[in-house]
Amino acid sequence: MNQQEKDTRQLIIDTAKDLINETGNIEEITVRQIAKRAEVGIGLINYHFKSKDNLLSEAVGDVMSEMICKFTKEDSNSMISPVVKLKALLKELYSFAGRNEKLIHFILNREVVGGDFKTALYLISFLKEIFGENEDEMKLRIIALQILLPIQVTGLNEESFLMYSGIDLSNVEQRERFIDALINNLMKEKG
Repeated sequence: MNQQEKDTRQLIIDTAKDLINETGNIEEITVRQIAKRAEVGIGLINYHFKSKDNLLSEAVGDVMSEMICKFTKEDSNSMISPVVKLKALLKELYSFAGRNEKLIHFILNREVVGGDFKTALYLISFLKEIFGENEDEMKLRIIALQILLPIQVTGLNEESFLMYSGIDLSNVEQRERFIDALINNLMKEKG
């Protein structure tokens, strides 16, 4: 892919991100809107992404990646422990999910049902801070899945999780206790 194609591809992703931020409802976004706003043909979107869902998935991934990177940079000079930083990140991501419910259901369905494990990779840098050189890359990836999959599955059906656990994820205090318990249980296993 040459530089012009890369630039066009990024322009399309950035346009999709802008529409996601403006509408907040992923179901309302059309390929035609994206093409018009980006001033490209619909065929070019299909060429680069094959489908609207693939494009929107990349755009959402970019949004979440930017959020994680920003969070990481803001706390990089902090004296806060890596475990506390990881909990804070997960709590912030949950808050983002609460503000963008349809968007998150879209991405969760793609990740959980489609078997996309990219999001878990964003946790690796936090886990390296926590575990240092004591764990190899494979084990860190498994731990990242142990953290992320319960969050993803509970996010897909909060009502069922409430019936199962008694935890109401729409209640900030209960949601944060859930995240704390999840991380604390995993950190006990590290020892």
